[in-house]
Amino acid sequence: MSPSTETAAPIPATRAARRPRHGKAKAILAIAAGTALLLGGGGTYAYWSTERALTATQVNSGNLDLSLGAGTWKLKGALQSVPVDLTSLTNVKIVPGDVLTLTQPLTVTLAGDTLVANLKAELGSSFSGSVLGQNLDVKLTMPANYGTSTGDTSYRLTSADSGTQSATLTITFRGSTNGQTAVNASVNLSDVKFSLSQAFPTP
Repeated sequence: MSPSTETAAPIPATRAARRPRHGKAKAILAIAAGTALLLGGGGTYAYWSTERALTATQVNSGNLDLSLGAGTWKLKGALQSVPVDLTSLTNVKIVPGDVLTLTQPLTVTLAGDTLVANLKAELGSSFSGSVLGQNLDVKLTMPANYGTSTGDTSYRLTSADSGTQSATLTITFRGSTNGQTAVNASVNLSDVKFSLSQAFPTP
C-alpha cells in the first residue's frame, strides 16, 4: 500500500487578497512620516518678504542728579532778634521757641525734554521716633521763582530749574511745647536728606 499524498489546502481568496495591503499600508506610512518630517522642521519654505530701515538718528537718554555744597547753620532764640552763627552742632541744646536755620547750596541736574522731578527734604526715623522730633516743625524754602512748592518740604522742578541754588531749611522747636515735654531728648540732623526723584502720576 503506497503512502497517501496529502494535498495542501488552498489559501482562501480573502487571505491572498490581504497580503498586498500590508505593502501599501507601509508605503503610505512612510510617505506620511516623510511629510511630517518635512513639515516639522526638516525643510524650509521661502515666502516673499522685504524690509526698510528708518531714516532717523540716534536718541539719547537724559540725566537726573543732585549734589550738595557745604551748608551753614544759625540759631535764633525766641527773645533774640539776630540769629547766631553755629560752627558746630555738637554742643547745641535747643529749647522751645528756638529756630535752627540751614543754608544749603545744592546743584540740580535735570536733562530731559519732558522730565519733571520732586525735590524734597526728607526726615528720618529719629524725627518721627523721638519726642523731640515730634515737636519740631521743618520747612524747606527755595528762592523766589524757583520751581513750585508742593508742601512744607517739597518742590516740583523741571529742566528749566537745573543749576545751583541756595535752599533754606528751618527747624522750629514749637513754642507750644509745655511742661517738661522733650527735655533731655535728641534728634539726629543727619536724618535730614535732600532727595530728587522723577515725578510720575499718582496711581
